[in-house]
Amino acid sequence: MLEICKQDLNLESEDNQSSSREKASKMFGINIANEALRKIVAYTQSSDEKIGLLIGTMAQDGLWVTDAVGGYGPAHSTGTVLLPQALARVADDIIKGKIGGTIVGWYHSHVGHGIFLSNVDIDTQLKLQQFSPYVVALVIDPTVNQFGVFMYDPRFGLVQLPSSQIRVV
Repeated sequence: MLEICKQDLNLESEDNQSSSREKASKMFGINIANEALRKIVAYTQSSDEKIGLLIGTMAQDGLWVTDAVGGYGPAHSTGTVLLPQALARVADDIIKGKIGGTIVGWYHSHVGHGIFLSNVDIDTQLKLQQFSPYVVALVIDPTVNQFGVFMYDPRFGLVQLPSSQIRVV
Protein backbone atom coordinates (compact mmCIF):
# COMPACT_ATOMS: atom_id res chain seq x y z
CA MET A 1 0.00 0.00 0.00
CA LEU A 2 1.35 3.41 -0.99
CA GLU A 3 1.61 5.96 1.82
CA ILE A 4 1.94 9.72 1.82
CA CYS A 5 5.38 10.64 3.16
CA LYS A 6 4.82 12.18 6.59
CA GLN A 7 7.93 14.35 6.49
CA ASP A 8 7.41 18.02 5.70
CA LEU A 9 10.60 18.68 3.77
CA ASN A 10 11.56 22.12 2.55
CA LEU A 11 14.60 24.33 2.15
CA GLU A 12 14.27 25.93 5.57
CA SER A 13 16.06 24.99 8.79
CA GLU A 14 14.51 22.65 11.35
CA ASP A 15 13.76 25.67 13.57
CA ASN A 16 11.31 26.87 10.95
CA GLN A 17 9.47 23.55 10.44
CA SER A 18 6.35 24.65 12.35
CA SER A 19 6.36 27.90 10.39
CA SER A 20 6.50 25.86 7.18
CA ARG A 21 3.50 23.80 8.24
CA GLU A 22 1.58 27.01 8.88
CA LYS A 23 2.55 28.28 5.43
CA ALA A 24 1.48 25.03 3.79
CA SER A 25 -1.88 25.22 5.53
CA LYS A 26 -2.54 28.48 3.65
CA MET A 27 -2.03 26.75 0.31
CA PHE A 28 -4.49 24.68 -1.68
CA GLY A 29 -5.20 21.01 -1.08
CA ILE A 30 -4.72 18.25 -3.61
CA ASN A 31 -7.06 15.41 -4.52
CA ILE A 32 -5.54 12.47 -6.35
CA ALA A 33 -7.75 9.92 -8.07
CA ASN A 34 -6.98 6.32 -7.10
CA GLU A 35 -6.63 5.38 -10.77
CA ALA A 36 -4.07 8.15 -11.40
CA LEU A 37 -2.03 7.02 -8.40
CA ARG A 38 -2.29 3.40 -9.53
CA LYS A 39 -0.86 4.39 -12.95
CA ILE A 40 2.03 6.23 -11.29
CA VAL A 41 2.83 3.26 -9.05
CA ALA A 42 2.71 0.81 -11.97
CA TYR A 43 4.89 3.01 -14.20
CA THR A 44 7.53 3.67 -11.53
CA GLN A 45 8.15 0.02 -10.62
CA SER A 46 11.67 0.04 -12.04
CA SER A 47 15.27 0.29 -10.94
CA ASP A 48 15.51 3.40 -13.16
CA GLU A 49 13.89 6.72 -12.38
CA LYS A 50 10.69 7.40 -14.29
CA ILE A 51 8.96 10.67 -15.14
CA GLY A 52 5.51 11.68 -16.29
CA LEU A 53 2.80 14.32 -16.25
CA LEU A 54 -0.17 14.82 -13.93
CA ILE A 55 -3.47 15.62 -15.62
CA GLY A 56 -6.43 17.26 -13.92
CA THR A 57 -8.07 20.55 -13.08
CA MET A 58 -8.29 23.22 -10.40
CA ALA A 59 -11.61 23.42 -8.54
CA GLN A 60 -12.95 25.28 -5.51
CA ASP A 61 -11.96 22.39 -3.23
CA GLY A 62 -8.39 22.23 -4.52
CA LEU A 63 -6.34 20.72 -7.28
CA TRP A 64 -7.69 17.47 -8.76
CA VAL A 65 -5.28 14.99 -10.33
CA THR A 66 -7.48 12.70 -12.41
CA ASP A 67 -4.91 11.00 -14.64
CA ALA A 68 -1.19 10.39 -15.06
CA VAL A 69 0.73 9.96 -18.31
CA GLY A 70 4.19 8.34 -18.48
CA GLY A 71 6.99 10.36 -20.04
CA TYR A 72 8.94 7.50 -21.65
CA GLY A 73 12.26 9.34 -21.86
CA PRO A 74 15.85 8.27 -21.26
CA ALA A 75 16.43 7.14 -17.69
CA HIS A 76 18.98 5.65 -15.32
CA SER A 77 19.12 4.96 -11.58
CA THR A 78 19.53 8.61 -10.55
CA GLY A 79 17.90 10.60 -13.32
CA THR A 80 15.37 10.80 -16.10
CA VAL A 81 14.31 13.26 -18.77
CA LEU A 82 10.91 14.25 -20.08
CA LEU A 83 11.51 14.58 -23.79
CA PRO A 84 9.94 17.58 -25.56
CA GLN A 85 8.21 15.13 -27.92
CA ALA A 86 6.48 13.47 -24.97
CA LEU A 87 5.25 16.81 -23.66
CA ALA A 88 4.08 17.79 -27.16
CA ARG A 89 2.22 14.48 -27.55
CA VAL A 90 0.34 15.00 -24.28
CA ALA A 91 -0.48 18.62 -25.18
CA ASP A 92 -1.75 17.48 -28.58
CA ASP A 93 -3.87 14.74 -26.99
CA ILE A 94 -5.39 17.33 -24.63
CA ILE A 95 -6.20 19.65 -27.53
CA LYS A 96 -7.76 16.78 -29.52
CA GLY A 97 -9.82 15.68 -26.51
CA LYS A 98 -8.08 12.32 -26.15
CA ILE A 99 -7.03 13.33 -22.63
CA GLY A 100 -9.49 15.15 -20.39
CA GLY A 101 -8.13 17.99 -18.29
CA THR A 102 -4.93 19.98 -18.38
CA ILE A 103 -1.37 19.46 -17.22
CA VAL A 104 -1.44 20.22 -13.48
CA GLY A 105 1.96 18.87 -12.56
CA TRP A 106 4.58 16.23 -13.06
CA TYR A 107 5.80 13.18 -11.23
CA HIS A 108 9.00 11.22 -11.02
CA SER A 109 10.56 8.50 -8.95
CA HIS A 110 13.55 8.54 -6.63
CA VAL A 111 14.29 4.83 -6.49
CA GLY A 112 15.71 4.17 -3.02
CA HIS A 113 16.68 7.81 -2.49
CA GLY A 114 13.67 9.14 -0.58
CA ILE A 115 11.08 11.86 -1.00
CA PHE A 116 12.62 15.24 -1.83
CA LEU A 117 13.22 17.64 -4.70
CA SER A 118 16.79 17.92 -5.95
CA ASN A 119 18.12 21.20 -7.35
CA VAL A 120 17.36 19.91 -10.87
CA ASP A 121 13.82 19.01 -9.74
CA ILE A 122 13.32 22.50 -8.29
CA ASP A 123 14.44 24.05 -11.60
CA THR A 124 11.97 21.80 -13.44
CA GLN A 125 9.19 22.78 -11.04
CA LEU A 126 9.89 26.49 -11.49
CA LYS A 127 9.85 26.14 -15.27
CA LEU A 128 6.49 24.36 -15.21
CA GLN A 129 5.03 26.85 -12.73
CA GLN A 130 5.56 29.59 -15.30
CA PHE A 131 2.41 28.22 -16.95
CA SER A 132 0.34 28.02 -13.77
CA PRO A 133 0.92 28.72 -10.07
CA TYR A 134 -0.98 25.51 -9.29
CA VAL A 135 1.48 23.08 -10.87
CA VAL A 136 2.73 20.48 -8.39
CA ALA A 137 5.52 17.93 -8.30
CA LEU A 138 4.82 14.42 -7.01
CA VAL A 139 7.84 12.36 -5.98
CA ILE A 140 7.50 8.63 -5.36
CA ASP A 141 10.00 6.19 -3.91
CA PRO A 142 8.68 2.77 -4.94
CA THR A 143 11.19 0.97 -2.70
CA VAL A 144 9.47 2.28 0.45
CA ASN A 145 5.98 2.75 -1.04
CA GLN A 146 5.82 6.45 -0.23
CA PHE A 147 5.12 9.64 -2.13
CA GLY A 148 5.09 13.37 -1.42
CA VAL A 149 3.70 16.41 -3.20
CA PHE A 150 5.64 19.64 -3.53
CA MET A 151 5.00 23.13 -4.78
CA TYR A 152 6.90 26.34 -4.93
CA ASP A 153 5.13 29.40 -3.61
CA PRO A 154 6.83 32.78 -4.16
CA ARG A 155 5.75 33.86 -0.66
CA PHE A 156 7.14 30.82 1.14
CA GLY A 157 9.58 28.98 -1.15
CA LEU A 158 9.60 25.23 -1.63
CA VAL A 159 7.02 23.43 0.47
CA GLN A 160 6.07 19.78 0.75
CA LEU A 161 2.33 19.64 1.24
CA PRO A 162 1.48 17.94 4.54
CA SER A 163 -0.44 14.68 4.37
CA SER A 164 -3.48 16.46 5.82
CA GLN A 165 -3.78 18.42 2.56
CA ILE A 166 -3.54 15.39 0.26
CA ARG A 167 -6.54 13.17 -0.34
CA VAL A 168 -6.55 9.99 -2.40
CA VAL A 169 -10.09 9.56 -3.73
